[in-house]
Amino acid sequence: MSGWMLAVGGLEFGVPWLLLGLLLIPWLAWRLGAKGPVPSITVPSLAPLKGLGRTPRRQSGRWRWVLPLLALTLMILGLSQPRLPRGDLPDPTKGIDIMLTLDFSRSMAEEDFHLGAKRVSRRAALEDVVTEFVGKRPSDRIGIVCFARSPFLISPLTLDHAWALSSLKETDLMTGTAIGEGLASSLQFIQRNSDRSKVIILVTDGQNLLGRSPLQIAPQLLRAQVRLYSILIGPEIVTPTMAAHHELNRSSRLTGGQFFQARDTDTLHRVYDLIDQLEKKALLQKRFVTWRELFPHCAAGALAVLLLQLLLHTLFRRSIP
Repeated sequence: MSGWMLAVGGLEFGVPWLLLGLLLIPWLAWRLGAKGPVPSITVPSLAPLKGLGRTPRRQSGRWRWVLPLLALTLMILGLSQPRLPRGDLPDPTKGIDIMLTLDFSRSMAEEDFHLGAKRVSRRAALEDVVTEFVGKRPSDRIGIVCFARSPFLISPLTLDHAWALSSLKETDLMTGTAIGEGLASSLQFIQRNSDRSKVIILVTDGQNLLGRSPLQIAPQLLRAQVRLYSILIGPEIVTPTMAAHHELNRSSRLTGGQFFQARDTDTLHRVYDLIDQLEKKALLQKRFVTWRELFPHCAAGALAVLLLQLLLHTLFRRSIP
């Protein structure tokens, strides 16, 4: 097959250089349809034949080549491998696996975020943003792990996003903040039975107070090829200098992910939108498309035209013995 392709209005040609053969069709039509000599018998003089009527008009030769040239055109088109896209190929590796690791400590009840003009808790704002984010990724398996004093699974990886989000809304806040243990639990669940690309999105409003630190878990994420995006929410300002040494930033960078801070709902929305775009760019490289090949239709059309030509020649053309 040719190393390059031609696309015209959604129609693609696998061997487009064969379309150059179509340039021969007008020349052949002109060459075959040109007037030839009228069949005649050479005699010394035509004077004795005067008055016998007009010279009989010979049958035009140009129209008899229309059907053969049409058949040739169809065959050239067929050999150039025209095809139309049918859509994405159903493939189990098309999406990615995303584990949402969410801080559900008591501090998430602080009402210092807004939804529209209404003052809401950090948890309510987070649930609103997460719901929008999940709705944009129908092909991804998404799971949820929440953590406070210890981690707890809300939803395993699933394509039933409505059920996962419903389970999240029914979860209560608890005391404590064990960020590292939440990451470790998410890693455990995201590794199960999956060859997909893997991502953990961690959201917290505090510092790790219990168990292992995120930096202790980050090397395990790196070995498992899991990217970590971490988001620190709350009104506190993290300066660039502080962010550079923040354990969540260092953990995320180690895995190839990024660290963000969101002090309000709008910023949190933008952070999730950015993560959505980053992961969709990686997914575009895994796009598979099925095609509807048009060669059989072109070949069948050419055969039908040739059969019609043969039929017309048999019925209406006479040959001189």
